[in-house]
Amino acid sequence: MQRSQPVSTQEELDAFLSEAGDKLVFLSIESTEECDLGDNPDAWTVQRSVTDDPMAPCLQMKDTLMRVVRECDDAVFLTLTVTEGHSKEWDLARELGVTRFPTFQYYMSNELVWEHIGAGSQAGEAIGQGMLYYAGQAAGGTHADEYITQIKDRAAFQEFLELCAMPQTNQFGADIDVPCDKQLAVLDVSFLKDSPGCVHIYPAVLALAKNTAGACRWARLAGDSGAESSALMKQLNVTEVPTFLFFNGNREVGRYSGTDRYALMNTVIAIQKEEGIKLPDRKPRKRIPIAEAKRIAEARRAKDRANQWHQ
Repeated sequence: MQRSQPVSTQEELDAFLSEAGDKLVFLSIESTEECDLGDNPDAWTVQRSVTDDPMAPCLQMKDTLMRVVRECDDAVFLTLTVTEGHSKEWDLARELGVTRFPTFQYYMSNELVWEHIGAGSQAGEAIGQGMLYYAGQAAGGTHADEYITQIKDRAAFQEFLELCAMPQTNQFGADIDVPCDKQLAVLDVSFLKDSPGCVHIYPAVLALAKNTAGACRWARLAGDSGAESSALMKQLNVTEVPTFLFFNGNREVGRYSGTDRYALMNTVIAIQKEEGIKLPDRKPRKRIPIAEAKRIAEARRAKDRANQWHQ
């Protein structure tokens, strides 16, 4: 993979982890003889791998990884390839606790924070979620930090509450211009380590942050990222993750704990309604004249009749 560096020993891995600092380090641990589909592969992928080529899903996964590497310029990518007869690589895999291939590991500040096993049909989505959560990188080059402020201490949190979002035009073409004293500030309190729910809901958080820009400001606090973050989490009386806190000014007006994307979206809508925030309706889609619609429909029917005649 372009920009992915090979590693074969613990010493090499440690060197890359130390050099990376606060950056995400993504380690792809692969085998030339094994292609595990994960714990819950779909039947279609299993059937194809049996009748076609058992290694085919892993070859397809390489294409996904190449795209991820190209799009994410703020992470370090490493590859450990385990091959029969190469004992160093096997020893490192065992040291890392890896017995199934491929396994994808995410490291932050020298610590393993997330792991995904298998090349099944959901692997691409899972890797994308991990890259978004830990490196802030979304598909198409979008970066989460453009929409979600990262909070590490009380001072940064207070500054976030005092911000005022500029008027925006959302993806539906509607102009959103909400007065500063009516804007909601939403804080996503999560953990970085061993928190699959936090990882899985983050794409929905980014989508909501995009769609409500101009009316809501969004931020994330990783409660396990340091002493100050942990202290702020306790001050906010958050005992489970992810928890979303809603503020109007310095006043908390609601919270939601859970990983249901629709419940989070409905909570945002309900609190906006309670606080008197009315977002503009989506601009109506332009419709073609009735006469033109009839002409297109008749042409389609004529084409279908002609096709039936020649069959």
